[in-house]
Amino acid sequence: MHDNELTAEERDYFKKPLTAAELKRIVGTRPIADFISTRTKSYKAMGWDKKPPTKTEAIAAMIKDPTLLKRPILIDGTKVLIGFSQSAYDDLARQRG
Repeated sequence: MHDNELTAEERDYFKKPLTAAELKRIVGTRPIADFISTRTKSYKAMGWDKKPPTKTEAIAAMIKDPTLLKRPILIDGTKVLIGFSQSAYDDLARQRG
């Protein structure tokens, strides 16, 4: 392992879905829009491109359809990184290193 690499525990939330409590904890006080995958068919089919959902609506929908949840989600203590960002991962690795 290089000095700035992270190790992670992987979870396929299509096989082991997140619970409402887990999603609420992950989202916390952040805007729900940060967690929504706008590239899915469900996003437009639900009309979220025209009228964004409430946090409660989005979490309920993400439990039923995990494709609505932006991925990957990396959790390190209280830090949550949403979507792929090599620079954010590198920053986190440097902070931990």
